[in-house]
Amino acid sequence: MKSFGAIILAAAFACSTDAFTTQNTLGRPSLTLGATETATETAISMASIRKDIASLTADNFDATLKKVEPFLLKDAGVTFHAKCVKRIKVQAGALGATMPADYAKEAKATEKRRNKQKAFVEAKIEETKAAAEEAAAEAAAAAEAPPAEEESSEAEEAPAAE
Repeated sequence: MKSFGAIILAAAFACSTDAFTTQNTLGRPSLTLGATETATETAISMASIRKDIASLTADNFDATLKKVEPFLLKDAGVTFHAKCVKRIKVQAGALGATMPADYAKEAKATEKRRNKQKAFVEAKIEETKAAAEEAAAEAAAAAEAPPAEEESSEAEEAPAAE
């Protein structure tokens, strides 16, 4: 009975390691999984971008900005984009270089936030126009109305003078 339990236990361990693997144990293993990345994708990664930003000098500043910008515009997430831009600004200040004002502003990562901000600003402009039109209409209505309040206030003042 003990040997039967040991055999079942050994079989369970042997089967459990193969149950969760994606490798084909029969024949040659497939190399397509590792070959899906191209040379340009592996050359530019988040780690390489961080390294490039950390190693900025006055000599390679412009070249590094040109190298990093496509990644920041297309592939970087919101947080990574913001941190990289902040790091570049700090490095530019330390080196005495100037970072372009519109550097990586049209990034895919910030598109949703930019659209939301644009809609908010447009709504505020419309509210301001509507309030200005309403105030102009009230001012026009007040200018056309007879001064009825002045007559009633004169009538109230006359009995008080007696």
